[in-house]
Amino acid sequence: MIKILASTLILLFISTHQGFSQKKAEVWRYEGPRVGIDLSRFLVPYLQSAKRNGWEIQADVPYKGNWFPTFELGMQWFDDQRDGFHYKNNGTYARLGVDMNIVKFESMKDHDLLFIGARYGYSLFNQQTDGIGYTNYWGTITSSVPLRTMNAHWGELVFGMKGELFSNFFLGWTLRAKFPLSVSNDPNIKPYIIPGLGKTSTDVPFDFTFGVYYRFPIFRTKKLPKPIKVGGNTHPEKSNEYDPNNQGSSGRGQY
Repeated sequence: MIKILASTLILLFISTHQGFSQKKAEVWRYEGPRVGIDLSRFLVPYLQSAKRNGWEIQADVPYKGNWFPTFELGMQWFDDQRDGFHYKNNGTYARLGVDMNIVKFESMKDHDLLFIGARYGYSLFNQQTDGIGYTNYWGTITSSVPLRTMNAHWGELVFGMKGELFSNFFLGWTLRAKFPLSVSNDPNIKPYIIPGLGKTSTDVPFDFTFGVYYRFPIFRTKKLPKPIKVGGNTHPEKSNEYDPNNQGSSGRGQY
């Protein structure tokens, strides 16, 4: 009986000691560059009669939690046969900008974004028009406009979201308003469409994109990004402006 009691006490002591010696599991927040592809570009050929194909890749990198510098690169081919002429256009484009997350992260594992942002876009493209036919006193005449290399600059305002479907895989969309800044002048014909910018029939082209993304979890941190205060502190004299972490009410004080 004494041996059984002693063995029980020893086992209880060992299990209690192990329970105290175990450390609480560490919780990390993983961040890293995110790369994806715009799926909407593959649906465009089925939504219009003209032949329009292309691709676009997108990438962003987290900066201080709520800021995401972005880079987008794409190509487009356009071929439209109309009554009286045949228009062809192709080229590459790139955009550089930044997105700002405007919602609060609820936990260390919450990576869903609702963002606003801005872009600067540049396109280098070629256009050509064949089979231009018109009739005059001498009959029907067919002519063409030779291949010409052109470029365009524009700005964009974007609104969108990216949600994490499962670990490191995201699905997202963006709504874009585009503002042309400058376009090369062709004395023969105005560009009908500009790769990356869109149709020139409206002063402010709009665009909608959606895509899938993968994040490379390269960086890790134990700090949850704080939401951006667009309006600033209501009472700045009561906030600890010298505390870079600003941990909340515990970090506030009077100066």
